[in-house]
This record gives sequence, structure tokens and C-alpha cells, in this order.
Amino acid sequence: MARILGIDPGLNATGWGLLEIASDGRANLRWGTIRPADGPLSERLNIINRRVHELVEGHRPDSVAIERPFNHRNVRTAITLGQAQAAAMIAAAAAGVPVHEYPPRQVKEAVAGLGSADKPAVKQALMTRLGLAQLDAPADAADALAVAFCHHLMAPLDSRVEVT
Repeated sequence: MARILGIDPGLNATGWGLLEIASDGRANLRWGTIRPADGPLSERLNIINRRVHELVEGHRPDSVAIERPFNHRNVRTAITLGQAQAAAMIAAAAAGVPVHEYPPRQVKEAVAGLGSADKPAVKQALMTRLGLAQLDAPADAADALAVAFCHHLMAPLDSRVEVT
């Protein structure tokens, strides 16, 4: 059984989704959102780091897949997203879990077949591909599940490619 923790980083809301896929293709999902209270940046990042660490320790995923922040016109926004991503990456790496990054366009392409798909289309494609009648996860958590599913699809390809 593959167990992948997907993370959709954000300073105000970091979505997480645990995707467990059995060898027969059945999926088990868990999800949530980390919402640090307003306060100093260092405290908010610490909360993200601690909570992701707790998720990794509690669920023992085989790997963590994190959405890479996309290019923003607003440099400040890009930096804060990168900081939230780093807080989550450090938590996983400190626990010895491999971390994989995927840009949003690659996640959308892998899950929905179209790199420009909107959030509802990605969520619907994820439901279809996992055989779910519904998915009541909030947007941030659904995005995290999509990142985890993208990694599930990409990991076999990555293991077959030898980089020299």
C-alpha cells in the first residue's frame, strides 16, 4: 500500500491530504487544513512546521508531495508561500521522509489532463479517478490530495528514469 501525504502550502491555510492506495486500487483518504492564527511570521511558520511534523509522525507516509509555489506577480506573496513550503519540507525531511515537489500545472495535468484546469475540474477529476461519489474536502485539502495523487502517478515514472 502506498501512503502519500500531499501538502498545499499557504501561510493562512496549508491543506494536507493523506492518500493511501492499496494494490487493488482502492483508496483511503484523510484530509485537513492547518490554519495558523494571525501573529508574527516566525510563529505561523512554526505552527505549520509542528503540525506537518505531527502528521508525518502520526501517519508515517512513504513520501511527502508538496505543491511548489507558482510564479506570482507579487514578490511578497511568492516569498511567503515559499516560506510555508519550506516549513512543511523541513518537517518531513527531519522525520526522514522523502519530499517531492510538483508545480501546480503538473499537478493539474496529471490529475485532470489539462494544465490549466480550474480547482473544481481538478477536484472532479480526482473523484472520478479514485472512484469517489463525493469529496467534501475544502479547497486547500482537495488541492493537497491532488498533489498526493499526482505523486502516486509520477513516482513509478521517476523510479524508471535513470539520471546520469
